[in-house]
Amino acid sequence: MAIGWLGAVKAVPWGDVIAAAPTVVQGANALWDRVAGKRRREDDAPPVPPASGADARIVALEQAVAELQKEAQAASQLIRSLAEQNAQLVREVGGLRLRIRLLTVAGAGLLVAVGVSLATALSR
Repeated sequence: MAIGWLGAVKAVPWGDVIAAAPTVVQGANALWDRVAGKRRREDDAPPVPPASGADARIVALEQAVAELQKEAQAASQLIRSLAEQNAQLVREVGGLRLRIRLLTVAGAGLLVAVGVSLATALSR
């Protein structure tokens, strides 16, 4: 099971993900601003009382549209949150990649030092 996850992680083009993270965050923020702006403008409009059967249908449709806009706002907030978390994840992965490189270099240096020490001890 761990091998499958490792293969999946290796298959991800991390360079592309890291490069695209700021664009994803900007897009999510723009979506949030658009949806939140529409909602604020509609909250400012006064409610219209129903007068007849056709007006009642219009009011019901307006309520349905308002509910859908609330859902769209919640969805855009979720997208924004996920985009920010993605950006944090990308930063952390970048840090982990740097640590792995440093540990690889340190491990290789330690291996060389152990090899030289062993060769020196065996040659005496």
